This record gives sequence, C-alpha cells and structure tokens, in this order.
Amino acid sequence: MIKKDVFNNDVKAQFKASAKDRIYRFIMADKTIRGAVVHNTRMVNEMRANHELGPLETLVLGQAYIAATLLCASLKDKNDRLSIDIQCSGPVKGLDVESNVFGEVRGYLKTRQIKVTHPENIKYLSTLYGAGFLTVTKYLENYPTPYSGKVALEHGSIAEDLANYFLVSEQIPTGFNLSVFFDDNQEVKGAGGIFLQALPGADASRVIEAEKMIQGIDSLGNLFFKGQTPEEIINREFSSLEPQFLNNSRVEFFCRCSKDRMEGYLKSLPDKEKKDIMKNGPFPLELCCHHCNSVYHFSENDLKVLGR
Repeated sequence: MIKKDVFNNDVKAQFKASAKDRIYRFIMADKTIRGAVVHNTRMVNEMRANHELGPLETLVLGQAYIAATLLCASLKDKNDRLSIDIQCSGPVKGLDVESNVFGEVRGYLKTRQIKVTHPENIKYLSTLYGAGFLTVTKYLENYPTPYSGKVALEHGSIAEDLANYFLVSEQIPTGFNLSVFFDDNQEVKGAGGIFLQALPGADASRVIEAEKMIQGIDSLGNLFFKGQTPEEIINREFSSLEPQFLNNSRVEFFCRCSKDRMEGYLKSLPDKEKKDIMKNGPFPLELCCHHCNSVYHFSENDLKVLGR
C-alpha cells in the first residue's frame, strides 16, 4: 500500500494520532449486552487523502469505515474478515468496505464523486442512497464458505440499515452510532462509532434503555475532538448499565496490496494481453488498487517479467 502522508512528516503527530485510533470492547447490563467503541480520526483522514475525497464523500465512506471497524470486534481467528457492500440507485451509487481481525480497514465508493446540485443543503444522507441493498459477508477461517446476508435499504443510513440487517438476518437487537465531525473548513477533526448488541437472555427493557442511550449521543466525533476518551464517554453515557471494559486493540486504514501483488496480477493475464502490453504499453504502465487508491508504476523494463 502507498499511503499518503497527512502529517507533513511530523512523526510525533503521526504517533500521537496512531495511539488514539483504537477499538475498545466492553460488556454491560450484567453481561447481557456487548459493545465496542472506536476512535477512527486518523483512519478517516488517511482514507480521505488516499481516495482524494470531498467532504460529502468523506462523510459517506467514513461512516462505512467506522461501521466495518466496529464489526471486526467480533472476529477471532487470524484469517477472519468481513465486508459491507451497498448497491443503490441514488447519487451515492454504492460502496464496498472490508475489515479484518487485525483492525485493518480498506474500501471505496463506487463513484468518484457524489453528484448533487447543492451539497450544502443536504439535511439527510438518506436522500442520497435511494433504493438498494446492503450486504454483509463474513469470511471465517473455520467455515468452508463465506456467510452472506442481504437486506433492502430502508433508512438510507448505514447505522440504521446495519441495525435492521442484524434484526432481520440474525435476529439480534443491535445499535450503531457512527460519527464524522468536520470543522468550519470541512476538515475532519473527530471520527468514531459505538456498537451495541444484545446477548441471549438480555432483558428487553434494558436493551431499549441502551438503544435510547446510544441514540442520545449527538456527535461522538465532536466529543473526541474535544479530548474526551472512548472510556470516559462509555462510562458516562451508559453509567446506569455499569459497563466493564474487556480489552482494546489498534485500528488502521490499511491495504495489503503491493507492487509484487500487482505484478502477479499482470503475470496471470492471458498471453495475448501480456504481449499487447509489452508491445504497445503505455509506459510506464499504471495499476491502481481500487480498495485504497494506491497507484503502482511499471516501466518497460519492469514489464519484461511478462515474457518469462
């Protein structure tokens, strides 16, 4: 992966931001509700830089990155990963985001630009999705085939449609809060999310109480910008449910693409296509990873490997 530098070579700022980007797992309500809270500010800013996104595109894709990060909290084995795919008829067109057990997240919008006449007047993202479907696919190490579930988009909100997915496909009451906070210059200053899920035996009244609490948190990204920590926010907002933190781990915008992998892709092309590339170029040949927008260049000399 070729990651753009959003810290202007300030190593201290980079490490400080990295230390904050973590996911925290917890339980509450007498161990009948599990949850996760994640700080994603660095991730969303690096995602924005690599994909060269405007504010609206950053908000939409940023929420998907946060959601995928939260969902990876339940992954266990080293090869476990999952994806969130949205296909829709509105200006968003759709998106595809993946996360794995290591907290690495990558993904892209299916349109380079969300085309709307007056983006500053948009009050609800639901108007940008239109009709469509949300699909969650889990690739689990100990299962021979991926597990996939699909629901129609009913809310035009990643948080609400994911909650609906879990209720319809897995019959599990689930709640999400996804937040990207911008300053007056449309720069991302805080990003993160909260995930809550009822466990077997959970009291319905306490689940409803938790749902009201998670919906009552206005802007998690703004709270992070103000310096509040994930632990402080969860302990304060859900105090009556007595949350207990279990562990925490790193999260990062990261893609495992590389020039070597791209070379492997070129070698796998049919002989006719390889000969055409070697003869006609263009040189240097550019290959772009759509997951992270990293661009790899292959000179005419590099492409000699195609003839081997």
